Amino acid sequence: MSELKIGIIVGSIREKSESGRIGHYIKELLEELDASVSVEYFALRDLEIPLWNEDKWKSGSEMKAFWQPISDCLKSCDGFVVISPEWAGMVPPHLKNFLLMCDGGELAHKPAQIVAVSSGTGGAYPVAELRMSGYKNNFIWWMPDHVILRQVESLFSSDPASDLDGRLMARLVYALTFLVETSRAMAPVRQKHQNLKLYKNGM
Repeated sequence: MSELKIGIIVGSIREKSESGRIGHYIKELLEELDASVSVEYFALRDLEIPLWNEDKWKSGSEMKAFWQPISDCLKSCDGFVVISPEWAGMVPPHLKNFLLMCDGGELAHKPAQIVAVSSGTGGAYPVAELRMSGYKNNFIWWMPDHVILRQVESLFSSDPASDLDGRLMARLVYALTFLVETSRAMAPVRQKHQNLKLYKNGM
């Protein structure tokens, strides 16, 4: 079976980030799930991506040069897990800015699993926001299922694992299995039909 690469995008820039902790947990799950899967980890805190501006489109600009290696790394991925905390009921601006930067086919027509993280009982608003507007010109393809991890500080941190940990882990494995197989199935479809030169913007 050919190797598949899944990118994990962590949307928090906090120093002590629950989204980052969950990202590493999902990375371990993916690596255990399928030996043919490799994982690329994109932590927005570490990438320090500047706010989008028109320099992104200018040949030879500093922003274009900064973005190029990140773009190449994203393009090498076949699918993604996007982890979004809920900040004041919203997707963090850094994650929305990242999605705006991905207008060069980096995410285009690649399956992506939304994982929303909440320190309380929320988490639904980031899912709705990403599904409503997070895909338009980057063409990321959200999987129909998503995972919301509420009261996240208490999850996946006890030994032995709690019953809730076990149920949520099973749900993550279920979602990630679909993501991996869909990513594998979509690769030849992209190669055959994708035309981002003619259709570079969504409607």
